[in-house]
Amino acid sequence: MRFHQPLPSALLLLSLFSVTTCLASTKLLRLRQVILIHRHGDRTPITPLVNEEYWRSTLPEPHVLRGIAIGTALIRDEDHSPSTHGAAGRGPFGQLTMMGLLQMISLGERLREELVHVHEHDDESQIHTDLGSLQQQYRFANNAKLFTSDKPLTPNRVKVMSTDFPRTIQSVQALLTGLFPDLIVHNDKPVPIEIDVRNTNSFLIPDPQPRQSSLQPALETYLSNRPHLQKREEELRELSTRISQELRSHLGDGAHSVSFGIGEEKHDGATHDRHQNPPKPLAWTQMSEILTCLHSRSILPPTLSSQDVHAVSSHVAWRWFENMRHPILAKTAMWKFANNLLESMERKIQVECKCCDCADDDEIQEGECIDEPWLRIYSAHDSTLIGLMCLLQLERPTEWPEYGSFLKIELIREEDEGEDLLAVATVEQRKAKYWVRFSLNGQILRSTWCCDENNEPLSMVRWNDLEQMIHLEHELLTGEEEGSRFMFRWKNGQLTQH
Repeated sequence: MRFHQPLPSALLLLSLFSVTTCLASTKLLRLRQVILIHRHGDRTPITPLVNEEYWRSTLPEPHVLRGIAIGTALIRDEDHSPSTHGAAGRGPFGQLTMMGLLQMISLGERLREELVHVHEHDDESQIHTDLGSLQQQYRFANNAKLFTSDKPLTPNRVKVMSTDFPRTIQSVQALLTGLFPDLIVHNDKPVPIEIDVRNTNSFLIPDPQPRQSSLQPALETYLSNRPHLQKREEELRELSTRISQELRSHLGDGAHSVSFGIGEEKHDGATHDRHQNPPKPLAWTQMSEILTCLHSRSILPPTLSSQDVHAVSSHVAWRWFENMRHPILAKTAMWKFANNLLESMERKIQVECKCCDCADDDEIQEGECIDEPWLRIYSAHDSTLIGLMCLLQLERPTEWPEYGSFLKIELIREEDEGEDLLAVATVEQRKAKYWVRFSLNGQILRSTWCCDENNEPLSMVRWNDLEQMIHLEHELLTGEEEGSRFMFRWKNGQLTQH
């Protein structure tokens, strides 16, 4: 196979020059926008199991769900129809638990502490960052917080989107409860925070049903059948057969109709024959999600151990990353969402480059321009986080994203001491002062496509470089036998086959 390099060498050199010359110790960095993509909280298994009443008992009471929904408003299309995605769950399965709801309230409280600057006398902080081998020191304005007493965290500075699954909607409602403990009141009624779920199931996850491209299933199949993946599958066949056999008696009606995700989806009308002899092992992702739910509640079958749970979850993580990190699949599955995020940052930059009220924290006008939100929140799934991390070519995290995990994307503006942004000659030169940083649950994820002179990944990248990387084209040549060669190509936001 072959595909274009992640970044042209000239662009890498430009990035390195930029880091070396533009982030000297005299620079001031100011956080300008935060994009937060989080996984939902703890849930019941998506796969129906036999003890349905037990799982129903783990769900929040209806009055609790009504309570977290106060002050929010769902935005749906007029012709809205319920989600038909195979992973949405049915009955008590695939639903947010009470434990998951409390998790998300706590996450909202944590984010409030991370984003809001409460000690005004502590105006700037000295922070060390790892920029490859450069080890530069720089200062963050407002103690690296996004909101201040002059520009506080308010609902009109926040935009929220969610996949149209009950568990993700309820998760972000719980998060907002923690983020806004005292909702702004107008005429004795809470100002609603809108949660946009319009068409989100089509692009906030890498495995929508149907896929964004009709060619994606063929690409998934090709990548999943590569020799090194098949070799690993064969090595673990005994494990998958044994665990599937132990779990079979726990499966309820409809267990074999659940969506399994990238590389394990049933396509072209394929069905599961429960009478097959010997029975086919469960899909790895399905095994992992059942084991995780059972293990977290100490109700694993006695013949299975925590080592079995770890072995399965580790293989699932490896398998997902092996497939999704291929740039053509990553972009086929996640480009629309990533481009949406990129456009959001670009709008924020353009507003600041043209509007002094937004560009200068010290000048506040009654008619402040807030067309582009300061904080964007997306309520989604573990597959969403994995897909974005692969598309963005970030370091692989040490652990699979647990319930309530969050990927944070920070848009940061570089300033010289006493510099007026609008005094910079051109808009393009002003845009060159913006950087992007990524983290998962507070752990910085470096960008593997942008390295220093020692080939060390950088912890911050220029926004301009990120834009170029996301729009790079890729090719994949498959099949070596005569007459079977064809090519997948990613170009101009489209997957094609030749």
